[in-house]
Amino acid sequence: MGIFSSIFGNSTVSEENKFDTLRDDGVRALQMGELPYAAKCFQAALERQRDQHVLGLLAEVYLRMENPKEALPLLEEMTNESTDLELHLLLAQTQGDLKLYADEQQTCRTLLTQHPEEPRVLYLAAEAEQGLDQPFPAIAFLTQCLTLRPDYERALLLRARILSGMGQWNEALQDTNALIQAQPEHEDYLLLHAQICTALEQWEEAQKDLEKVLELNPFQGEAVLLLGAIYCQCSLWDKALTLYNEAIDLRPDFADAYKARGAVKHHLKDDVGAAEDLKHSLELAPEKAAELDGQYTNVENEMKARYRCMNPYGFSI
Repeated sequence: MGIFSSIFGNSTVSEENKFDTLRDDGVRALQMGELPYAAKCFQAALERQRDQHVLGLLAEVYLRMENPKEALPLLEEMTNESTDLELHLLLAQTQGDLKLYADEQQTCRTLLTQHPEEPRVLYLAAEAEQGLDQPFPAIAFLTQCLTLRPDYERALLLRARILSGMGQWNEALQDTNALIQAQPEHEDYLLLHAQICTALEQWEEAQKDLEKVLELNPFQGEAVLLLGAIYCQCSLWDKALTLYNEAIDLRPDFADAYKARGAVKHHLKDDVGAAEDLKHSLELAPEKAAELDGQYTNVENEMKARYRCMNPYGFSI
């Protein structure tokens, strides 16, 4: 696309025509997925004429490029001159993406005076409150939101997470039950449901959820560690060992899996194997050494003592 040279090389082309050409070329680039070029076209167009439509197009490009920081001032400029609900919702969402929760809160407060029963406004208001460490108003907004729209999955998920953080496990479980009923194979829903079931000591239900997560995504490390912990809790040591073996085969750099497998080996009286796993875990993640408990640290000390017996000259090992 050589549109810039063709435009700027011709001094007889009017500024209005330059603006139109840049805008139209930017639209074509946007439609073709040429986002950086589209951004340049829209930027050049806006230098000639401050146009709301082009501002919106440029904001769209930035958001599609996952660059909300550049989109934010454009959205702020547009909302200063518009009462459009969708535009203000996009502003609030972008503020939330940038963790500007106080700004998101203010945007939502303004919207709530005009749209008090709009579920999306209530959800974003809850997101802002949660970001400001205000769980109780967040729960209130989400409950109002879900009263108006019971199938709003993002609101159910956020409320379940907030309730979990407050230790309100039974209430959170109701929300994750609804989420899994809506999408039985959603990885995030299953994982959160399993975490809640674990807190409630519903081991079989948590185990079933986590095994499903690993069917969907064998690389889900959090699911591996939680499922392994449940196997150990239920004295299923062989299953835990197999689980960690498979996880390490898939991800040889999975430091936490080595540490967890070492704990299983230690329980099974394989102290040499436990020490080897511990050493490998610390090599992969040395910053986690302080997390080791005293009993497991003793395994490392025993390992070093055995190495010293085999290495009387004190070579580095």
